[in-house]
Amino acid sequence: MDDHFFGRVQEGAVREIFGHRAGRIFLSVLFFAVVGLLAVTPLFCRPVTILGWISLPFAAGIVFLLIWLCAYLVYFFKYWPFR
Repeated sequence: MDDHFFGRVQEGAVREIFGHRAGRIFLSVLFFAVVGLLAVTPLFCRPVTILGWISLPFAAGIVFLLIWLCAYLVYFFKYWPFR
């Protein structure tokens, strides 16, 4: 298929998510997770451990993934408009 088709599909999906309140909250949670990960990134060069054995980059990645996973599961199983 041509690239214009996928561009239109993607624009429509974003428009649908922004079209209702739950979608805007979902996207804002994802945005703040990215901002939080970027805020912690300067600390990655220091040898910081959590609970004595978890490195900070590993812990930040796990937290980042858990936030995205929880947001995805809540949004798509509870608030998805196309059920």
